[in-house]
Amino acid sequence: MRRNLLALLVALGTAAAAVTAAPAQADPVGTLACPSIPANRDPAVTLVVYRVARAHNANDKVLLSAFEAGWVESHMNNLPCGDKSSLGVFQQRWDYGWGTPEQIMDPVYASTQYVTRAIVCDRNNPGYSAGQVAQCVQRSGFPDRYDQVAATARAQLNEAARTHAIAGGSATDVTGDGRDDVVGFTQNALADVYVATSTGSAFAGTSVKWNDFFSVGGETASTGDVNGDGRDDIVTFAHSNTGDVYVALSTGTAFGGGMKWHDWFAPGAEIGAVGDVDGDGRDDLVAFTHNAAGDVYVALSTGTGFGPGLKWHEYFSPFGEFPALGDVDGDGRDDLVTFTQGPATASDVIVALSNGSSFGAAQKWHDLFAVGAEQPRVGDINGDGRDDIVTFTCNADADVYAATSTGTGFAGTTVKWNDYFCLAGEFPYLADANGDGRDDIVVFTKGSTNDIHVSLSTGTGFLGATKWHDFFGLNGETTL
Repeated sequence: MRRNLLALLVALGTAAAAVTAAPAQADPVGTLACPSIPANRDPAVTLVVYRVARAHNANDKVLLSAFEAGWVESHMNNLPCGDKSSLGVFQQRWDYGWGTPEQIMDPVYASTQYVTRAIVCDRNNPGYSAGQVAQCVQRSGFPDRYDQVAATARAQLNEAARTHAIAGGSATDVTGDGRDDVVGFTQNALADVYVATSTGSAFAGTSVKWNDFFSVGGETASTGDVNGDGRDDIVTFAHSNTGDVYVALSTGTAFGGGMKWHDWFAPGAEIGAVGDVDGDGRDDLVAFTHNAAGDVYVALSTGTGFGPGLKWHEYFSPFGEFPALGDVDGDGRDDLVTFTQGPATASDVIVALSNGSSFGAAQKWHDLFAVGAEQPRVGDINGDGRDDIVTFTCNADADVYAATSTGTGFAGTTVKWNDYFCLAGEFPYLADANGDGRDDIVVFTKGSTNDIHVSLSTGTGFLGATKWHDFFGLNGETTL
């Protein structure tokens, strides 16, 4: 059943709604004073603010200013109350031209109003700090407050960016030759999509454009064979208030035009993923609400569109965890996987197996894996037909650990498969780059080099890294 926009707004405002009791008299919306402000941010609100800013190609200063303003005004909560007529995450006033109370209480609308004005202010005042940009928009009586919370705002911005970038793995064989390729989405005003195809020993092609408008900033770009022709296609989740999902099918040498395959899936702050959960050879859509409810919805592919979103699980991967998909028991159906990502004492890996029409009960398959800020991925690294788990420390140690699937659990604790791969700021992924049936590790260096390095799997470890491309995946682009 289609989830409506009202449900989304209610979910985003749940924490805020608990802030105030019913007024003694029927005051109009927008004139209720907040008795207090929540101490913590609402992660759903922070992610919406981030995605809206990215959709408008906001630079880092404008992004930071939005998080400074949101924290000062509401502690990043969608408040149904405020000083005088102020409402929402940015405490905008309906009687000062910010919109109707109902519009301001929509975090997407409110963020759009803030970001578009902040972009203009930054363009007109390039010397301003993030806090001064916030003051330019907010016109507060206390102008110094915004820069004073820069550290808190930066931490929340980084958290939202990491959540938005969650990508546990997806197939990228866009030519259908059995070797995974690399795909880059610029996700800017141009929204270009570039591909470098695998030769088995390198990725060939520089600036080879396969689509000239697909997946703008703030959307989640992914890949998967949605029509079952053996070639992976590109998929983008628009999120926001539209919940649209677009697909561009691969011809083997390019991606066709973007087509809407669903009109309400993974809206707002939900996490979208692509995988074949019913085992019919066509990849489907999966959405994790990633909140306290922890619901998981699925829309099955028909080959020309996605069916209705249906709930397949009612509590899996709440906020703070890292959700992914993978066929961990080797039955041809992708299952749910989540990494709790706590400290060493609470870094579990939980699995819910697919039966083709729903996901079963959550089961712990590992009790120490992907600690803290490590970057976990899911893929078949030993070629036995069951997906395994891999984690990258992506720090000065640059270690890579793996635990292989037995079909009922993941075996191996602190089993190092490579001791120098993926430094801080780089983006790791899994791909069967040479087509031998085993997923290898791939890293996009980003930064000033924009190289791609690959370490091939032997089935029991990853070999030393070799450079497979010397210019692919610029800073700010999404690379898979």
